[in-house]
Amino acid sequence: MRNWWFATILVGLQLVISTSARADSAEQLFARYEPALLQVRVLEQASGAKAAIGSGFVIDQPNLLVTNYHVVSDAVLFPAKYRLEYLDNQQQKGELKVLAVDVVNDLALLQTDYQPEQRFHLEIKSPAQGATIYSLGNPHDLGMIVVPGTYNGLQKFGYYPRIHFTGAVNSGMSGGPVVDSAGNIVGVNVASAGNQLGFLVPVKALSELLARAAEQKQLSNDQQSIAKQLQESQAKMFEPILAATWQLKEFGIGKIPDEVVPFVRCWGESNVEKEREALKQVQAFCSQSDEIFLSNQFTTGRIEMQFEWLEGKELHPLQFFNLYQQNISHINADNQAGKEDVTPFECQHKVLQQSNQQHAKTIYCVRAYRQYEGLYDVIYLAAALDQQQSGLISHYTLSGVSQDIAQRFNRKFTEAVLWQ
Repeated sequence: MRNWWFATILVGLQLVISTSARADSAEQLFARYEPALLQVRVLEQASGAKAAIGSGFVIDQPNLLVTNYHVVSDAVLFPAKYRLEYLDNQQQKGELKVLAVDVVNDLALLQTDYQPEQRFHLEIKSPAQGATIYSLGNPHDLGMIVVPGTYNGLQKFGYYPRIHFTGAVNSGMSGGPVVDSAGNIVGVNVASAGNQLGFLVPVKALSELLARAAEQKQLSNDQQSIAKQLQESQAKMFEPILAATWQLKEFGIGKIPDEVVPFVRCWGESNVEKEREALKQVQAFCSQSDEIFLSNQFTTGRIEMQFEWLEGKELHPLQFFNLYQQNISHINADNQAGKEDVTPFECQHKVLQQSNQQHAKTIYCVRAYRQYEGLYDVIYLAAALDQQQSGLISHYTLSGVSQDIAQRFNRKFTEAVLWQ
């Protein structure tokens, strides 16, 4: 009996000690590395006031600070209007200069004269699934904090690599480091979906950016360099899509593509169970929904396909046509862009005839990126014409692609969508 009582007390003590060690670990990590954490400030030149803030951290390479591209994008795009500065844990300020950016992975390297005694070290080896990691940053300009969370590996179905972090990554923490229990960098804060769902840029992407920067005698972050990054990324993403044999599935009066590659996910919905609905609608959506941030009003890098089958057997053909036309008119570009970013769409209208003599009205629209030469957004729409009380609408949008990729994708898409 005494041995059982002693063993129970011993287990309890071990649990207390273990819990205390974890708490001390977070506290010690923060105390040790807080001097290497900086608030990154984007200042509007004319007023001298803050236009945006984020977090950054000093690594164990001379005069280099890491943050997100989206934190400093205004200073990159509009250097005459904005400048950068840091604020350290002693409320001291200093200038920052952008040296290199990776817009695809949302990273930026900045030059700084700040010299803390302790710096962050990169850990290329990934933590174990379920390991505790620690996100550091300055949420909502409230001061630097540490947020313990869980490492859940890379997103399974995203194209752009992001670590799934179970922990709060709030506004202002963007660009801050995420470390393991030894204080080594495993990722960089980048986004949050709320409810303890955060996303991190893997440290591998940062390591590759540092390697590219080391190879270049003169670092470049101009629009030509960014355009090249986007072109290379899109060419790589579309390679498996264009090479794949697209599997088709039955859909209303036709056939449409199913999930063509793992990172293009599909969903569907319908109202066919509602007997009182005169217009029956079946919809399918497929997308690679991750975006590349270019500015606060301009995103790119998405693929979206949409299919809609409509049937109105109880409707007069003219009624059905009006509803059919309304559904077609709601389709627009899938990415965000302003007039300063892109040209107006230029469209080609055609009537397409399939081998089975069925017809469709098609619209193919293209707009060019003003600042990133050789990149375009594309909208395509086809609407079957031969049925009076039913129809199939197929549509896709591509953002930030070359003309060659756009044309090859269009051929693949039009060959895959069949109506009867």
